[in-house]
Amino acid sequence: MEISIPPKLTPIINALERAGARVLLVGGAVRDSLLNLPIHDWDLEIHGLNEARLEQCLAPFAAHRVGGRCAVWVAGGAEFTLPQTRGETDPHLPWSIAAQRRDFTVNALAWDCCSGQILDAVGGLRDLQKKRLRIVNPGTFADDPLRAFRAARLVGQLDFHLEASSIALCQKLAEQLSEIPTERLRKEWEALLLRGCNLRAAWDALALTGSIRAFPALQALQAVPQRPDAHPEGDVWIHTGKVLAEAANLRQGQPARDLILMLAALLHDLGKADSTRRDPQNRWRAIGHEHSLARARDFLNRYFPGQHLQRQILPLLRWHGAPHALFRDRAKQPAYARLALRVPDRSLLLDIAQADARGAGHSDTASIVRAREIWQKLGLWETLPEALIRSDDLMDLGVLPGPELGKALRSAYQRQVLGNHQNKETLLRALHGLIPAINLPNDPAC
Repeated sequence: MEISIPPKLTPIINALERAGARVLLVGGAVRDSLLNLPIHDWDLEIHGLNEARLEQCLAPFAAHRVGGRCAVWVAGGAEFTLPQTRGETDPHLPWSIAAQRRDFTVNALAWDCCSGQILDAVGGLRDLQKKRLRIVNPGTFADDPLRAFRAARLVGQLDFHLEASSIALCQKLAEQLSEIPTERLRKEWEALLLRGCNLRAAWDALALTGSIRAFPALQALQAVPQRPDAHPEGDVWIHTGKVLAEAANLRQGQPARDLILMLAALLHDLGKADSTRRDPQNRWRAIGHEHSLARARDFLNRYFPGQHLQRQILPLLRWHGAPHALFRDRAKQPAYARLALRVPDRSLLLDIAQADARGAGHSDTASIVRAREIWQKLGLWETLPEALIRSDDLMDLGVLPGPELGKALRSAYQRQVLGNHQNKETLLRALHGLIPAINLPNDPAC
């Protein structure tokens, strides 16, 4: 078998082999190559060199060391490690023993970079054929609680099933997920959301493995009822899984954009856990759930911190039902223009609205098409227009610096967009009655 190594890794591997090392490609790269999937992570295990010699060989390639007791070096976009067992490195450890510390058999395959031979010490090739996730060694599996979450992620990423005897081990291990650093959990969430080909299976696997208990805001969606006429698919948990699957179909291969879309799909109905009540007609309703953003904000603060993501995602959660509502109410162009001002990215809003509708079994294409057509007509689709009026313009006309200036600027821009103004002078005259502090030339108040 031949695996195409990235060009920047070739000279590093050559140097290691000249030094007498046996270089093995291990983990997900071998698995994904056999499955004809894109390779995301390059992990190389170096046999035959001690720690000092390995570090010496990697030094010319700007390698830097990470990790603690069992050292890992990063160079050329790959990780280089020594064979180890139970936390101890041994450069002469046979692969059949080193493989025992791996999590799942399909991740315990190795490829010899020199001979091109596949090394399978634990039946990983058979499990690949059966599309099965099976734990390698129950004794070492518990070394890392994150593996319980990874099981659910791989179920969705590979569209595999988790072997029955492995489920109980994951459930026990998942009890320790709360002890895992949030950065490691964030990386698993990213992989689940961006690489998953069967997000419904991944979503259900989070419950099956017990991993969802580490995320109370998400677990709270289980058994939250919905109106059967509006949501024939079932409760909010089921609906969220279907929305995730629909959103995955709308990913564009742009990680930054796709992550916003998938996080919005994941979090869009968290407010229903707090707002679902029976209405006077004894129907389950979640009126105002779009306003309840505390759970989503807490999740983002913990696992995806940063104002940029929050500024993108929270408006999508708040307004994900608006395109359907505007279409239902036969709203006019100004209402669509106001909505355009409330979300940083109109295309993302329509994607999440579409995934939400499809997750409930509705196509809802008419409301999506209507919103897009109006925004395109108003020039609000791809980007919002540049502001015609700046702070200097308003100060020249008498508006004093300070909070009132900021308020006036926001009002000016809103009037510009809602009125589809293309000219600064006409916009200023339209603002004269709205912002009393403005003194236009030749105005009697001057």
